[in-house]
Parts: sequence; C-alpha cells; structure tokens
Amino acid sequence: MYRKQDLQYLQGIFERPSNDIAVLYGRQSSGLFHLLSDFIRDKQHLYYRAVAVGDNTQRRLFAGELHDQTKTPIFPNDDYDKLISTYISENTDRKKVIVFDDFRYLLKDNPTFINFLAQLLFHQTEPGSCMILLASDDIRWVENDMIRIIGRKSSEISGIIKLNGYSATEFSQSIPEIPLAELMGIYSVAGGRCSLYDTISKDTTTRSFIMDILRKMSDDDWNCDHFIPKDIREAGVYNTILIAIAQGSGKLNDLHNATAIDRAKLSVYLKTLIEYGLVAKLASADVGESANTVKGTYIIDDRLVLFYYRFVYPHLSSLRLMGSDRFYRRYIENDIQQFIGEYYPHFCLEHVRWLRDNNLLNFKVSSIEEYHDKNNAIDFVVIAAGGSVIACKCRYQGPHMSYQAYEDVRAAVRRNKINCDNIWLFSASGFDQKLSMFGNVTPGVRLIDGADQRLR
Repeated sequence: MYRKQDLQYLQGIFERPSNDIAVLYGRQSSGLFHLLSDFIRDKQHLYYRAVAVGDNTQRRLFAGELHDQTKTPIFPNDDYDKLISTYISENTDRKKVIVFDDFRYLLKDNPTFINFLAQLLFHQTEPGSCMILLASDDIRWVENDMIRIIGRKSSEISGIIKLNGYSATEFSQSIPEIPLAELMGIYSVAGGRCSLYDTISKDTTTRSFIMDILRKMSDDDWNCDHFIPKDIREAGVYNTILIAIAQGSGKLNDLHNATAIDRAKLSVYLKTLIEYGLVAKLASADVGESANTVKGTYIIDDRLVLFYYRFVYPHLSSLRLMGSDRFYRRYIENDIQQFIGEYYPHFCLEHVRWLRDNNLLNFKVSSIEEYHDKNNAIDFVVIAAGGSVIACKCRYQGPHMSYQAYEDVRAAVRRNKINCDNIWLFSASGFDQKLSMFGNVTPGVRLIDGADQRLR
C-alpha cells in the first residue's frame, strides 16, 4: 500500500511536455518500492539501484544494467553522458523514465551528477523525451545533505515528493469493512507503515496481525537494523537508549540513570534519533500557561519501533525459543490493550480532523494539537479560528467514563488558565449515567462514544 495521491503527483510530472528531474524519498515501509514499481510498470523505463562502490565501478554496473534491461548497445567504458543519451535517443516516440534508486551513492563519489543530468536533459535532448526519478529511503540524507551537495542546481528539480505513512483516517478508509476495534489495534502497532498493510483484510485481527509481525521478527535475517539506519555509528548505544525510552524513561535524567550514558552525550544521541525520525520530544499546544504541561520528555514516535523495543527486543531469546504464539501469550497478551490505549488519543484527534475536513463542524478550526497536561486531564485541544479552545479528554480502557473526568478537565482548564468554553470527552467504553445525562443538557459539553469514531 501507499498513498495514491503520490502516484498521481508523479504521473502529473511525467505527463508534462518537458524533460524533468524529480526526487522521491521516504521509508521503504511507506511503500516506496511499490510506488516506484507501479509508476514505471506501463512506461518505457530503466531502473538502477546504486550501491556503495567507487564511481568507476558504479558506472560500469550501470552500463551493465542498461544493456541487460533495454538491450541498448553500449560500450562498458562509456561515460554517463554517452550511456544515458544513447538510451534516451533510441525510439523517442515514447517518453522514457530513468530511476536512480539509492541515488546518494551516486552523489557520494560524483557530487556533480545532478548538474550533469540537468545539463543533459535540458540542453542535449528533445523536450518531453525523458523523466529522471531520483529515489532514496534515507530521509535524513535527502533533507540535510542532498540540498547542500547539489546547491543551486536544486532549482532544476521539478518536484520533491516525500512519502508519508498512512494516517489513521487513510487506513480506515482503505479497508472500510474492518471492525473499528481491530482497526485501532492494528494501527496502534504498525502506525503509518503502509507496506505492512498489504495482506490486511476485513478478517484480520489485532492478534493475527501481531502474530505475523512476530514471525517476521523471529526470522534469521531480522534484526534491529530494520529500524536503526544503515550508516549510523554506535548502534549499540542507540539501541540502549531506545529500549530505555520504550520502557518508560522519557526524561533526560531518567535516561541517564537507566543507561549510564553521560547527560551531555545523551543529548547528542537524542538529537540524532530525532533527526532520523525515531524519537520525538513532547510538545504541547501554546494555549494558557505552560507551567502545568509536560516538558523535556522523549518518546519513540514510530509505533512499530516502540512495539519492537517494548515487547520484542528485551526478549529476543524467548522469541526464538518459544515461537510467536507462546511468545504472544507470555509477553504481549496482558499488556496489548494498554499499549492500544496509550495511542487512543491519537485516534480521537484524527476523528476531529476528519470532522473538520468533511465540513461536519459548525465552526472554523485554526489547529488541532496535542496537549500534555501534568495531571493527564487533557489529551489534546481544538483551537477555533477566533482563539477559543475546546479541551479534549480520551479514555480507552476500563469502566465507563465517569462524571469525574469532566470535573478533572474543568479543573485543568482553570489551573492552566486556558480560554476554554467547551469540553469534548471521548470514550471507547461509553459513559456512566450521570455523565450521559449531564452531557445531554449542558451546552459546550460533547460526548463522543468510541463506536461513533469510524473514519470513513
């Protein structure tokens, strides 16, 4: 799976009556290769995945692939100019696509490669004869190093497309028959990793999905390198930090105590993890006074990474010995509902975004943002265009949400001096009688039952 609008965007570039260079990047788990495959399937194309070798060897490997895939007559020692222009100029009745996957390896030893491509396409070939697509699964490299390397030639790029994972809404809409409880469970484990949803059906349960994940993680070729970037140094240190965060050490001092890593070095490591998109620092909406909001807390932002380091990584030996079924019953079954519940506010926030996007709210929304109250009374806020705030509280597990939840939110609003006239309460397990009656007659109070949160 991948987001269909990304394919449409690439197709729009291809259909232009010009030569173009585009960049496509994102995690493989966001459907990067599937998108590439579908895009080039009905086109005259050349696909080359660069590897970590010297420039001369790279060029020879490219020449070999060019000949094998297209039967274009080449001489192995030809330079890129001759190789590419020969392919483009042959049978020019159809526009061609050339994909350079993992193109960072091309720029590493040949930093002027994009300059050369731009010169070739825009000055030496007929307009509308070729689209060159540069692809990478190294988000950090593209967003930091690539622009620095290519400099002013970045203006020659027709489009830069970043693949983002599925939102909860997009996942829900892609499989509308799946029960809501299973949708929440599956998404809370995999997050936006589109590629993990390829085998999902209306009969998939949270348990069966996790079992499939566990079987993959127990394979001999699986290790934490699936999450830690290939070129990162001191992987053992990063694994140590990730397992500590997954087990609840979110403050810098707590991480220091859990890992015995110097605080100053910890800050550097955490910054790197943030750059790679593995860790995030909690931030609350800028409303009211911030004295009673959580600060300086680190979380693992990727749900599958969190699942791995919380449930699997500390027990890899047992996974190998027990197999996925026994492992699930021993280490996951009793805690999975809490794991889903921790993510439930995200589903509620997505629900409000869905209401906004479908014009189902009777007011204009400025923003919808997380709010990390120290007393855990407010989960997120909806900020109206005029500045007034709706405070939102979510409950996933346990008995019905009680009237006390409303009182807790109201107290937090006063304590934090938030300009709030409305309170919305979300509960996957319903509401007790007192709160239900109160919500029915009290202006500004809205009760959203979990059964009504289907996003479609």
